[in-house]
Order: sequence, then structure tokens, then C-alpha cells
Amino acid sequence: MHANYRRVLKGTPRAEQRRIARRSLVNYCKYLADFMRFPRLAPASLVESVEGESRFEALDRTLECGKGAVIVCMHFGNWDLGAGAAAARGYPLTVVAETFSDPRLDAMVAGERARLGMRIVKMEKAGPSLLRALKRNGLLALLIDRPVPGDGVSVTFFGEQVEVPAGPARLALRAGAAVVPAAFARVEPHSLEVTTLCDFEVRPEVTGNEDRDVQTLTQAIVASHERFIRAYPDQWYMFRPFWDSKRRAMA
Repeated sequence: MHANYRRVLKGTPRAEQRRIARRSLVNYCKYLADFMRFPRLAPASLVESVEGESRFEALDRTLECGKGAVIVCMHFGNWDLGAGAAAARGYPLTVVAETFSDPRLDAMVAGERARLGMRIVKMEKAGPSLLRALKRNGLLALLIDRPVPGDGVSVTFFGEQVEVPAGPARLALRAGAAVVPAAFARVEPHSLEVTTLCDFEVRPEVTGNEDRDVQTLTQAIVASHERFIRAYPDQWYMFRPFWDSKRRAMA
């Protein structure tokens, strides 16, 4: 965790890096507490808790093309609240989620997300259903900040190479869908409310070279998230080494 913040906050005093890292852990605990409160929230409360009416209006304009949108998030702020608000607003939302090793925890988390109106697809079972969701002009939400050495696409993130999943870009390119990097940053320390951060300027381009197109699009996605994290560094929850320290040592 501290190694990640040395990269994100390069040039800041080490004590400040540690302080923000600790605050990130505190904010993650607040996210978990918020998640446990979701059963008591009505759909209207979800919508009211997510500031960003203009961003949802921009999303409506994006969906006018009729090919859906891939919403690319990171473990940042309160992504479940943002997804729940989108579902409460009536957007058909499919979420790709990992399976937790504890079946009871997995059932609880998946059940709560489903109750909020999300359609849950497990990561290990993701397939043609994701393309179908986009072809129905729906939203497909994916997390991209899970390093996958040897099985992803290499991008520059905070000045250093890292491999991240190629799936978001690959799916968008194959479906002709829009891509929207998005994040939901907590507004006040003791409030559920979040503000919506989106980048509607990311444009998938098909040149005929799929690998290059995937890399170019993924690079644009992570560049947007780098800006989000620079604005709210204590709301990125990355508690495992993100950059490959072995590769860095060999460079």
C-alpha cells in the first residue's frame, strides 16, 4: 500500500504519503459501512446521494447511439453507490463481479447488489452475455485496477508500466459501444453522498489492428482514472502491490 502511494504521490514528503495511505484505509472502511446500510436505502435515497445530474444527462446522450456503454471503474470512492443510483434511475446495468472465497459473504454481496437493481455476472462466467447487454443498449460496469501480469495489456499509469485487464476495451471495440471511465468520490467525511466523476471524451477507434486499438483505448481509460486519483488520492483502495516491483528492479 505504501509502495503504491510512493508512486501516486511522488515528490511529496514520506509522512504525507503515509498519512494519505492511512486515510485511504479509513475511507475503505467507510465504504464497507455504507454497503451494510444499503438495505435501508430506498431507490430515491440512492439517487439523491449521488451528485452529478449533468453527467447522467451526458450519459443519456451517449446512449442515443444505441450501442450501450462500458462504464470502467476502479476500487475508488463508493462505486457500489454509483452503480445503485444508476440502476435506481432505470438504466439497465450489468456488473461483472469476482466471487469471494466465503460462500456466505459472496451470497450476501451479490444479493445486495442485485437488490439495488444490478444484474450480476460472475467474472469466471462472463462471456457472450456481456456483449448482449451492450447490444441491448445497456450499461456494462467493469473494474480495471486489478494487475494481470502476462494476461492483460500494458499501459503507463503514474509514469510506470503496469498490466491491467484488456476486457473493458476489447468488449467496447467489439460491440461498438461507448466507453466512460467513471468514479464516485465521497463529498464529506461523515456523509454518504458522493460526486460523480466521468470522462466522456474517451473515443474508441477501430483501425484494423485489434491489439493496438485495445492498448490505445485502455491507455486512455487509465489516464482518466489517473486524473481522478490525483484529485482524490485517499479514495483509491489499492491494498496490494499494484506495480511490478521485480520488473522495476530489473529496469
